[in-house]
Amino acid sequence: MKEKLLEEKLLELAKVQRSLQEAVDKQSQLENYQREINDALMNVYKCGNELNLVEVQRYKDFINKLIVDISNQKVVINNITKLLAVKRNEVNEVLKEKKVLEKLKERQQKTYYFNFDQAQSKELDDITSSRYRIA
Repeated sequence: MKEKLLEEKLLELAKVQRSLQEAVDKQSQLENYQREINDALMNVYKCGNELNLVEVQRYKDFINKLIVDISNQKVVINNITKLLAVKRNEVNEVLKEKKVLEKLKERQQKTYYFNFDQAQSKELDDITSSRYRIA
């Protein structure tokens, strides 16, 4: 039962890790896109031709939107990171419980075999002593 619970927790952890990686990738894409737009805006400035103020304003608005998207993505990453820590703690707790149960099982097996050996030894002693009395 604990093994099944452990597998479920590990799957949950893997899903959270995957979503974290996707969020980090999305943030990288947004940052790369922001750099590309910044470069395009700088090219408009360097071009030396007449500046199209509408076009410049569109670039600036889009850059501001990307900045907001990037900051929102950082919040998402932060939340997923916290969830990941919670899932790791859950996995660790299940692992601890599983180890405790395994140690308990080992102790019970040792006790059982010890008692079995004692009973077997006593039975052999009884058989030996009864044969000795008969002879």
